[in-house]
This record gives sequence, C-alpha cells and structure tokens, in this order.
Amino acid sequence: MFQLPSHADHVLLFKAIGILIEERLSPEAIAKAQQETKGQTFKSGDLIPLSKVELGFTVSDPVLNDAAKVLRLLHVAELRNLQTKINEIIVAVQKLTANPKTDQRLGKVGV
Repeated sequence: MFQLPSHADHVLLFKAIGILIEERLSPEAIAKAQQETKGQTFKSGDLIPLSKVELGFTVSDPVLNDAAKVLRLLHVAELRNLQTKINEIIVAVQKLTANPKTDQRLGKVGV
C-alpha cells in the first residue's frame, strides 16, 4: 500500500512508514492535494462519513482509530484499482483469443 520494500526488521519498516505518512500529511502536501482537487465535484454517494466506516477491529485511541479507517479505505481503493486493471487485461486477452467466426451451415463456432 505504501510502496515500500519489505524488510526483515519490522521496527525499521514501521519507522519508514511513519516518515512516509508524515511527509504525505504535511501541511504542504495537504495544500497541494487541495489545489489538485479544487473544482472537482463529488456526488453525495462519493463521500462517506468516517463514523460510518467499520474498521473490523477496535483501537483505544480515537485518533488512531480514524487513521486506521482512512488507511483501510485507501487500501480498498488500491485493491479496486488493481481489480479493474486485471479485468481490463482479461478482456484484452479474450479479444485476442476469441474466434467469432461462425459457419451457420455447420452449426459450429470458431471455424
């Protein structure tokens, strides 16, 4: 999700994730993201209140709980994009391998 290489030392990996999150949530990064999305219109179904998102587990700290919900939503969005790309590849391969020629006299497909 963060596009970081795996590492044997999980403490070091978590430190790297922390640095990455700090960089992506810096005031400059947030201002840049707001500029990029300025003028975009969202449908009412596009926005979900964070309070209605189920995390699947609980964390005692409410701020950490909300952060985990956001990370989960981002991960689901990445998975959805990956699934869309996979579907596009499947369709492309099917176009190459499909043989739509038919001979109605023989009652066969793919002649």
